[in-house]
Amino acid sequence: MLRTIIILLFLATFFSCTDKGHQTFENKLRTTVLKKIDTLSNTLTELEGTRSQKELILNFKKARKEYKEIEPFVEYYFQGLSRRINGPALPEIKTDDNIVNDAAGFQVIEEIIFNDPTNRNELKKQINILKTDLKFVHQNFKDLPIQNHHFYELMQHQIIRIATLGVTGFDSPVAFNSMNEAKDGIKGIEEFYTLYCETNKQEINPRLIESFEKAGQYISKNSDFNTFNRLEFIKNHLMPMSVAFEHEFKTIIEQTPHFKDNKVFYGHLSDLMQGKKLNPDAFSPYAASKSTVEKTALGKILFNDVNLSRNNKMSCATCHNAEYAFTDGKKTSVVNIHSNNIRRNSPTLLYSSFQKSFFYDMRSQDLENQIESVMKNPDEFNLSPKEIKDKITTNKNLVQLFTKAFPDKKEITPYEIRNAIASYVRSLMPFSAKIDRYFSGKATLTESEENGFNLFAGKAKCATCHFIPVYNGTVPPWFNNSESEVIGVPENIAWKNAAIDDDEGRYGLNKIEQLQFSFKTPTVRNVEKTSPYMHNGVYKTLEEVIEFYRLGGGNGVGMKLKYQTLPFENLKLTEKEKQDIISFLRTLSDEKK
Repeated sequence: MLRTIIILLFLATFFSCTDKGHQTFENKLRTTVLKKIDTLSNTLTELEGTRSQKELILNFKKARKEYKEIEPFVEYYFQGLSRRINGPALPEIKTDDNIVNDAAGFQVIEEIIFNDPTNRNELKKQINILKTDLKFVHQNFKDLPIQNHHFYELMQHQIIRIATLGVTGFDSPVAFNSMNEAKDGIKGIEEFYTLYCETNKQEINPRLIESFEKAGQYISKNSDFNTFNRLEFIKNHLMPMSVAFEHEFKTIIEQTPHFKDNKVFYGHLSDLMQGKKLNPDAFSPYAASKSTVEKTALGKILFNDVNLSRNNKMSCATCHNAEYAFTDGKKTSVVNIHSNNIRRNSPTLLYSSFQKSFFYDMRSQDLENQIESVMKNPDEFNLSPKEIKDKITTNKNLVQLFTKAFPDKKEITPYEIRNAIASYVRSLMPFSAKIDRYFSGKATLTESEENGFNLFAGKAKCATCHFIPVYNGTVPPWFNNSESEVIGVPENIAWKNAAIDDDEGRYGLNKIEQLQFSFKTPTVRNVEKTSPYMHNGVYKTLEEVIEFYRLGGGNGVGMKLKYQTLPFENLKLTEKEKQDIISFLRTLSDEKK
C-alpha cells in the first residue's frame, strides 16, 4: 500500500513538472499579456504622480508604448471596451438608449497632458478610469480561450490597424507620436510571433523577422509625422509583412471551419488595399439575404424600372445615375412626383455595401430597409409595398426572373423585391481605380498623386475620418461601425462669418445635442465624378471642399459649434499641397471594366 502511494505521488510530481516545463502557447501567451497589463498599470500609476511636464510626456509615451504591444488582444477580445481605452476623445453616443457616455481613455489623457496648464485633477480621474478598464481586461483575459486562428487574425488586424489608423494619426492626434507607436506595434507583433514559434517548436521565418526589422528601421529614419511616406511604408513594408504572416498560418486557416463566415473582411492588408476578400453581404439583414448572380441581375432591372413609382417616371437610377458614379449631378435631388425636391444631395451608391447605416442621418440599418423607405416616401416612389408587388406580378418576364432568383419562395413578397435591388447595389464595388491598380502593382503614381496620398493620410487628416482603403466612415479592421461627424456645413459658400445649413442631420431623429448637425461620413471614392459636394450640395468644386477643411470646418469659417468633431485648427496647406490632394483624389475614380 505504501509503495503504491509513493508511486502515485511520484507520477503526480512528474506530470506536474512536465506540464510546467511544456506550457502551451495559450498559457504562455496569457501569462505574457497579463504581465504586460500589470506593467502598463504600474506606469499609469507613475504617470499619475509625475509633476514635471517633461517627465509627464515621457511617462505618457512609455505607457502608450506598453499599450501598443498588447493592443491587438484588447481590440480583438474586448471590442465593447476598446473604444473607452483608446477611442477618439469624443463622447460615445448610444442612440438605442439615448445615452451619452463621456470620452475616456488614452486620447483624453493625451489632450490633458499636452494642454497648458495641465489639469491635474482631471488627469488623475482619467488615469483611474483607464486603470479600472485595464483591470477588467486583466480579470477576464485569464479565462479566454485563445485559439491559434484567433492569434493569426488579431495579429493581421494589428498590421491593418497600423496602416489605416496608426500612421494616419487617428489615435495620436495631439502628440503626433504615430510613427514611433507604429514601430512599437510592430515590435509587439514580432515578440508574440517569436513566442508562438518557440512554444510550438516551429521554425521562425527569417524573412518575416527581417520584414519586422526593416519596417522598424524605416520608421527610425523617417519619424517626422508630416513628411513620413505612408504610401511607401504601406506598400513596401506592411503589405509584404501581412502576406508573409499569412503564409506562416496558412495550414491553420485552411483547417479552421467557417473562418471566412459572416466577416466583412477576412484577408490580410495586401488583400485589403487591393479590394480583395471584402464581403458585401456581411451587412445584409438575414442569411437568406445573401446575394446571388440571379438576384443581382434581377436587381439591376428593378433598379432601372420606372414602373415601380406611382407616376411611372422615376426609378432608383433617376437619382443614382451610373454615368455620375451613381449620383445625379444635382445640388439636391429632384424627383418627378409633384415636381418636389429632396432636401439633400444624392450620394453615390458605389461601395455603399460597406456601411453599417444608410441615409445621411443613418436612419436605416440595412439596404433593404433603406429601399423600403424610398419606395414608401411620398416624395419619391410613393407606393405601398403591396402596390409595388402588384405591379411586378402583372409582368410575366419579371415573375420568371423572380422564380430563378428565389427558387425556394412560393410567392413574391415585398421583401424579395427589396432584396433583389439591394443585391445589385451590393455588387457596386469595382475597386478598379488607379490607386487599386497601384497597390496591385499594375500602375504607378505621379509625384503629385503620391504626395497627395501622404497628405490625405497625414498632415491634412482626411484619413482619420475617411478610412483607407474604402475611404468612408466605416472603421477598419472590423468594419462593424460607421461613423458620423459634425463638420459644420454652411448654407452658402462663405469663408468668414458663415451660417450653418439648417438641416440638423441625425438630431432630427435623435434629440441628443451632440448629434445636432451630425451626418454620416460618405466614401470619397469617385469623388471627382460626384459634384456638387456635402449633404446640401453647397460646394461645386474639390478646391472649395479642400479650402473648407483647410480652414477648420464650420468653426474655422466663423461658426460656433459646441460639438464640432472636425479639428478646428487651420491645416496650413499650401496651394501645391491642396492640388496634390486633389490629384490623389482623382486616383480614386473607378475605370469601366
